[in-house]
Amino acid sequence: MRVIIFLFVSLFVWAEAQYKYTNELIYEESPYLKQHAHNPVHWLSWGKKAFELAKKLDRPIFLSIGYSTCHWCHVMERESFENEEIAELINRYYVPVKVDKEERPDLDKFYQTVFRVMHHRSGGWPLTIIMTPEKKPYFSATYIPAEDGYGVEGMRTVLPKYAILYHRQKRRVQKRGEAVLKLVDTVMHAKFNPVQLDKSLALKALNEIQKDFDPVYGGFSKRVKFPQSSTIELLLDIYQLTKKDIALDMAVKSLDNMAYGGIFDQIDGAFFRYSTRRDWSAPHFEKMLYTNAELIRVYTRAYTITKKPLYKEVVLRSIKEIDRRFGHYGLYFSASDADTKGEEGGYFLFRYEDALKALKKAGVKNPQKELENLSIEPDGNFDGEYSNPIKKGKVSATTLKVLQDIRKKREYPFIDQKIITAWNAMYIEAKMQSFIFDATYKTEAIKSLEKLIKTMFIDGRLYHQKLPNSEPKRPAMLEDYAYLIKALTTAYMLTCNENYVQMAKKLFEKAKLHFYKEGVWYMDAKKRVAATIDDSYYSSPLSVLYHAMLDLALLTYDLKLYHFAKTSINRSSAFIHESPASFPTATLAALRMEFGDVVIKSNKNVLQKVLGKIAFISYPFVLDKEENLQGFEACTVQTCFVKSDRFEDIAKAIEQRVRTKEQPGGWDFGKR
Repeated sequence: MRVIIFLFVSLFVWAEAQYKYTNELIYEESPYLKQHAHNPVHWLSWGKKAFELAKKLDRPIFLSIGYSTCHWCHVMERESFENEEIAELINRYYVPVKVDKEERPDLDKFYQTVFRVMHHRSGGWPLTIIMTPEKKPYFSATYIPAEDGYGVEGMRTVLPKYAILYHRQKRRVQKRGEAVLKLVDTVMHAKFNPVQLDKSLALKALNEIQKDFDPVYGGFSKRVKFPQSSTIELLLDIYQLTKKDIALDMAVKSLDNMAYGGIFDQIDGAFFRYSTRRDWSAPHFEKMLYTNAELIRVYTRAYTITKKPLYKEVVLRSIKEIDRRFGHYGLYFSASDADTKGEEGGYFLFRYEDALKALKKAGVKNPQKELENLSIEPDGNFDGEYSNPIKKGKVSATTLKVLQDIRKKREYPFIDQKIITAWNAMYIEAKMQSFIFDATYKTEAIKSLEKLIKTMFIDGRLYHQKLPNSEPKRPAMLEDYAYLIKALTTAYMLTCNENYVQMAKKLFEKAKLHFYKEGVWYMDAKKRVAATIDDSYYSSPLSVLYHAMLDLALLTYDLKLYHFAKTSINRSSAFIHESPASFPTATLAALRMEFGDVVIKSNKNVLQKVLGKIAFISYPFVLDKEENLQGFEACTVQTCFVKSDRFEDIAKAIEQRVRTKEQPGGWDFGKR
């Protein structure tokens, strides 16, 4: 045994000796933190040690927040954190702290809010915060170049400037930091009198979305574009509630352009995180599990309304690629990098001559036309001679196979192997809902859900994340509970397995105990960071919890929980009323309250036979529940309004309930 230990230690020492620098991040589990373990910067992880050292040395904290597959995080690392001169400035003037935003979404949420109150706009990654040893922030930025340029101060200027400011004007710095923290607290704990919402909220949201909509390329920005899945889902539901064609038109325009655009990997499938151009042509090439989970769900939803084969193809190809790249014994890794060997999109891009030569060799007919249909151009369409595939016409399966073979000769980008509870639950639920295309998706997703619970819920405690071959250590946060509860309620409706809804209820009680206090939901169990309803990079965990509460209440006949959900949503009503399009997932929860959920009841055998039909009902808020009935029954919270042995009668009665017409008092939904 001693020999084995000696050999292991010797091997570790030898491996570390290959690097010129090694800092304390080498002892961390996070792949992102480990990426910075050999920087010349004396990084510490977030914790007591870092802040005690800052107080002892009387130095400000240099806080850097990012994630392992972030392109601009890599750029800043290459330019600054691997630069010995800049690292020396950081080490001389600061106590540097690194945070993985995926490991600590609570800290990221808090400091993104710091950035927002200091700059009056949203932040991003990498996020840079300079603050006192007492955590009072007085400088914030996202990416900072190494050198000054284009009116922006670089690291060589910023580092000494704000360290000197701290030492020479300490009182001023402290006051500024206190003022920032006070504003952050005001934002996070803002309380407004509840506002009475009604069905007109649907039209108000629609009008707001129209103002941001890009009529040429779809999406909701004229510059950098994120998919904004929750906004598209809101549009689809508004269309079914109001029959306003403009709602469906905006959703379809966005979905079509993304599906044909460069943000979708036309060769292998699955979506990149966002596009840097208005026309969706130029993505940053990281693939996130959460991005694809939300898009798979919304394309599935759109298919139930439009029956467009394109949407089915997108879902099938996305699931295939995510399962292939991220799947790990039933669970899923978190993301893949944008860069390969420091080159952005290196794995994904093509040179025209290389592609043409390969197609000719494979005997593909009219290879020039095939490449034209993929926008792979002689002069390139992305960076120099390189092209990112964008679909303009039909492409043969042989062409795709040839281009896939070209990629196989390259090194695939780094994959962050963190298994995050919230993101896994998000993807598992989306895959479950895609059973309308392939019944095996439901079977596989249910197995994954069981594996997730077995892996992350240990001795009555839920955990946030783990890495392969290691035990989970970090306790779960609100997002993990919210998304897992939602996945469990969906699993119940697709299987009629009572265990899922009971597990969901058990988790909700734990979530309420850990994250709820005096009317406020928090992201973390220490109740330091208040949860909000804004859908930032994926749907707000708090808003998802609103939906999960409604599901649970209706599926378990828990009127007390239903009123608690209603009260919780009501506390957000002022924000929703003021700008419903800014909070799509929360707005949908409010619309559920106003228009009303419908629960279809029957026995298990009958329900299992009509699951596919339920998904196609032209009303967005339909649940199903097992009851000892021979036929069907459809009910709202207040009453059951139709019984029949024929499912078609039930579906028709539900759809007829949407008899909306514009009136001074809002939208008349008929008798309830």
